[in-house]
Amino acid sequence: MFTRVVALGAALSLVLVGCSDVRRKATEALDSAASQVAGQSGTQNDISKWNAETIGKAFTAVNEKVGANPADYVSVLVSGYSIAVKAIDPKKRENVDEYRYNGAQVQTAPVDVSSNEPGVIEQSAFVSDTVDPAVLAAVLGSAVKDSGVEEGKIVSLSYSKTWANDAEPVIRVFVESARAKKNLRYTQAGVFQDAT
Repeated sequence: MFTRVVALGAALSLVLVGCSDVRRKATEALDSAASQVAGQSGTQNDISKWNAETIGKAFTAVNEKVGANPADYVSVLVSGYSIAVKAIDPKKRENVDEYRYNGAQVQTAPVDVSSNEPGVIEQSAFVSDTVDPAVLAAVLGSAVKDSGVEEGKIVSLSYSKTWANDAEPVIRVFVESARAKKNLRYTQAGVFQDAT
């Protein structure tokens, strides 16, 4: 019995040593990946990098990748890392793809729209040239003040229709701090509406 307990203890300690070694190697790999990402331009979580010029470049790059100018967008999401646009495929209009621009390149991924009723995607769409980069930049510049959140930071800005049959898209901005969070709503023209 004693031999079995000692053998079990030895096996357990080997497993634990092995696990800690695996954990250490995994931690080193994660630290390495994080430092590489932090060193790459365009991948830092800094929403202030998006101004009228950089937002305009993003839309130009996205439209080029979509293959239509103007393109039919379904939504725009601006974060510190990238600008993500969901757009209708002009060659196969029942398909929507996401185009993510990080300041240097556009990455594409398909979007599952199979749960939507027929016609909803077309109703949700708006023409890309109705999205004014200067308006989005102005909203990004005023959202923290408009929110009233002390030491607030913008997490994201979205531009889309709330309901498919809405006449025009709205701009929503999420602002947060350690003590408060607010969702702000603006018109398509950038006029502040409310904060909740």
